[in-house]
Amino acid sequence: MGLYVSTTGTDVSIPELGFTLVHPATDYALSDQFSIEDIQGSITLTTVIRAGTLTWKKTSGGSVETATDYDPDYQEAYDLNTGDGARADRLASFKDIPQAGVVVSTDFTGNPKTAVVTLPSAYADNNYAVLITGSDSRAWSADARLSTGFTINSHANQPLTGNVYWETTYRSI
Repeated sequence: MGLYVSTTGTDVSIPELGFTLVHPATDYALSDQFSIEDIQGSITLTTVIRAGTLTWKKTSGGSVETATDYDPDYQEAYDLNTGDGARADRLASFKDIPQAGVVVSTDFTGNPKTAVVTLPSAYADNNYAVLITGSDSRAWSADARLSTGFTINSHANQPLTGNVYWETTYRSI
């Protein structure tokens, strides 16, 4: 996948990228010439695609995408890995956004005291780190981790007196 653009009848200047696409031109591969950050920072590129002055495609020779489908943050670049998919090789996605929340002390039950956390947005898998901070001094752990949530274990039978805060960060490997 990539970002290919073609003119629709006139030369098109993209000042942020420092070039003019001369008409007629077919399937100019922007993602081969510019970084994802360059493409995302090009307001003019977004403007001319949305105005219909450039058509765009995700693949060379592929079907023309509609201007309303063009994402100025270029999320399609997520699929443009240049290596093994490491974070430096791709655009940030929803998986990279930390999720956080709080569990009130009365939600902890059983012995040892545990509470189930359901993530606001499920991850693709259970490959995420969990940071737990509680008002009570405990040896916190995240147990039974699933893509949809986990269990906070306090490793103590004594009732909790304060809130417990958690944060997750997805780890791509």
